Parts: sequence; C-alpha cells; structure tokens
Amino acid sequence: MSVSSDAVRARRGRRSRARHRAEHGLFLAASAMLSLAPGGSAERAGRLLSRLYFSLARSRKRILLDNLAAAFPQMPRAEIRRIGRACVENFGATVLEFLGSHRFSREDILSRVSIVGEQHFAAARARGKGVFILSAHLGSWELGALRAGMIGEPISPVVRPLDNPLLEEELALRRTRFGNRVIAKRDAAREILRAMRRNETVAILVDQNVIAEEAVFVPFFGRLAATTPSLALLQMKTDAAVVPVFTFPMGKGRYSLEFEAPILAGEFEDSGSREERVRRATARFMEVTERAIRRDPAAWLWIHNRWRTRPG
Repeated sequence: MSVSSDAVRARRGRRSRARHRAEHGLFLAASAMLSLAPGGSAERAGRLLSRLYFSLARSRKRILLDNLAAAFPQMPRAEIRRIGRACVENFGATVLEFLGSHRFSREDILSRVSIVGEQHFAAARARGKGVFILSAHLGSWELGALRAGMIGEPISPVVRPLDNPLLEEELALRRTRFGNRVIAKRDAAREILRAMRRNETVAILVDQNVIAEEAVFVPFFGRLAATTPSLALLQMKTDAAVVPVFTFPMGKGRYSLEFEAPILAGEFEDSGSREERVRRATARFMEVTERAIRRDPAAWLWIHNRWRTRPG
C-alpha cells in the first residue's frame, strides 16, 4: 500500500515540530541551570562538554587536527594537539558563555570586553557611507558584536538562521537585547544596501566555506579556500569602508575587541577587470583574517571544514 506524499510531509512536519519543541525545552532547561550556577561555571562546563563531545566525534576531531597540521606544517605534533585541545575547550566555553549572556547587564559586557583601535572605526564612520565590519569566528565573536554595538550606534550582524525557529528566536533575543539587529543571510543584499545608505554598520564573517558556485578561491593558510565574494561586491557597490575587527580572548572571561585600519575600495581600483578586483579584495580580507588567527590559533574555529570545497 502506498502512502500519499501529502501524508508523508504531514508526518515529517509533526516530527519536525516535536523535535523543535524538545530542543527548545532542553535549551531552556540548560539556560536555567546556567543562570543558577556560580560565576565561571558556564565556562568550565563548556570546556568539559566540548572535550567529551570531541572524544566521541572522531571525524570532527580529524578535521580539527588535519586543518592545524596543514596550516602549520613545521609545528611539532605535540603542539598541534595542544592547540587542538585548547580550540575545543575555548569553543565550548564560548558557546555556553553566549547562551548564558541573557543575564549579562550592559555593565557586564563593558567590563568583560575592552576596546582597542576605536579611532579606526570612528574614521570609517566619518566618511558617511556606512561601514562594513570584517570579522571571523575568533574568540567570543558574539560578545564582540554586542560590545561593538555599544560604541555609538547599534550594528547589524549578518547571520545564518538556525533550522529550529524556536532556538533561532532565543539567539536573536540575545543578539538584539542591547539594540543590535540581525540581518538573515538569505537574501540579505537589499537590507545591507539600505543600511549603508543610512550610514549604518553591518558585520560580516567571511571565514567559512561556501559552495563552489558562490565562491572565489583565494589563499588562506597556504591553501586555496572557497570564500564568499559578497563583501567585496558590496564594497564596490557602496564605497563603504571595511574595518577588520577581531575579539581576542584575554583569559577569565575577558576579551579584547580590536579594530584595525579601514580597507578602502580604492585600494583595488587598478586591479584590472571587475572579477580581478573582487578576487584581490577577497584575498586581502582573508589575509588580515589569517594574520589575526595566527596571533592566537587556539581561538579560531578549526573544527569547521574550511577547505571542503575545492577549485575546479
């Protein structure tokens, strides 16, 4: 006996809704436990849980170690493993810290995240054409975005929504509680261009893999990496400054949010064709990102399969 496609879709929809509610319930329970725990417990729990997960998720652990070995070919194996362990622990601590950030006051964020190079951001804002923040999954990037939005006007990070809408709503509440607003990655170009016309600030993370059809391939730790050209294309269209900003961990739940000198579109005007200008700009963005990661390798997300998409 065959089952109609409508019936199958209906059952899948019910399972999906039930799964979403179950995941949301677990999230709320974990969040409540974090709220009751003494200071520092979230960080310790995150480190412990991430170590446990990666002891079981062997394929993900292999990606982590292979990425580090390829990026640092001269580094001793023992040091590779040390950085790998620190990366796993930092990631778990960062995730749980952000999930518990709903209890942070504005003063908590100000005390946890210090600012370096704010004059670079001010110079970019003074141009009156909007600002793109170029960042990466380095340190506590979510707390960094909250702190950046407290400097002057709120900022708008571009994010990929989660598959579970209930969990996505929880993350959005944490991301926007101090005035920031989020721009969904899907079909974001129109909103971003509007923000630039209003001289606003949009944060874009460009350190993740993309599919070949959407990528330009530029060097990143000695290998060609499939990278989104969206930031370069948006800068060409708006002439907005791109300001590299990275959130470096300083220990004990403290971070340094560091702004670098603006990258202007004029830097790439003599690069030939439009495609070559986009490639050169994207390569420049990844160059500054790599430099930041090399400063503190354990703070970056090496567990992501950054070089999964290969050229041609």
